[in-house]
Amino acid sequence: MKSRLFFLFFFLIVTYISFSQQRVARHSSGIVTIYSGANPFNDAYVAAVPGDTLYLPGGPIPSPPTINKRLTIIGAGHYPDSTTATQKTVIGNIVIQQDADKLFLEGIELGAITITLNHKVDSMIITKCKFTSINFQGSTSPCMGVLIKNCVISGDGSFGNTNGLIFSNNIIDGRILSLNNAGISNNIFFYNAISVSAGFSDVDNCLISNNIFFRNYSGATYIYSNSELNTFANNIFNVVPNIGSNTFINNYNSVNLTSLFVNQTGNIFNYAHDYHLVNPDTYLGNDGNKVGIYGGLYPYKEGAVPQNPHIQFKIIGTQTNTNGELNIQFKVKAQN
Repeated sequence: MKSRLFFLFFFLIVTYISFSQQRVARHSSGIVTIYSGANPFNDAYVAAVPGDTLYLPGGPIPSPPTINKRLTIIGAGHYPDSTTATQKTVIGNIVIQQDADKLFLEGIELGAITITLNHKVDSMIITKCKFTSINFQGSTSPCMGVLIKNCVISGDGSFGNTNGLIFSNNIIDGRILSLNNAGISNNIFFYNAISVSAGFSDVDNCLISNNIFFRNYSGATYIYSNSELNTFANNIFNVVPNIGSNTFINNYNSVNLTSLFVNQTGNIFNYAHDYHLVNPDTYLGNDGNKVGIYGGLYPYKEGAVPQNPHIQFKIIGTQTNTNGELNIQFKVKAQN
């Protein structure tokens, strides 16, 4: 374990001394290979075998056209104040295909995530990432055991080809579509769309607990449409929602959301905002913990810092001294 951490410290420092050439590290059966050149992520991916781990550097980096292997892929993070020394890792849109069971993505800013039509990808985990949307296309071969946690989603999540999804401790600006038999807990739903579209659409048989629901449209009671047999428990609403054929238990209705958070305005995620509750003991979830992203099973981590050693700051001199020495200082913190 110590040798692995030492290598990661060394790799991070070497990588971020020079931003002109990006490097990707591939860990495979105890062997570490470094890829550079014009397209290091793709080169590392092509060489990777199921079970490998790829460490991505900060900055924009082209991604493989598709991902269909069981890999762990970890970036430098996406919060500006946590990536000042490294830049955030940005890879654009990705397409995930069958055989990517147990794919693990962490600390990356992405565009759209698409799971190919009716491709079965089980036990995938996406954590501490930011992406524009996610779409599990189809419905005939559902992906089982998918976990999405501690993420920021600026658009919609469409989950037609999932079963047993856990969607927890996320911040989402858009809607939840086509979801069945899922656990939806401790999220913030901003619903920033200006249309009459409901925040939840075609969502059935789900446990929806400990969330905070915003609504931008003037018809604010329109929380969901075509959604049945769900249980809404211990959620915060700024309206009194219609019950329909769903069950509502111990929810907090007609809450003034303008004074709910330490620092928050509007209906869209902002890195500068503080989503801690002003009075967390007032709003408890069905587990006895606080409602919102800092409660529940997967409490939100400040700065969404990924698990790999994190460079907190760096100082690199612009020229050598009279002895030919260059001043280089890095502060690196190991993560739990």
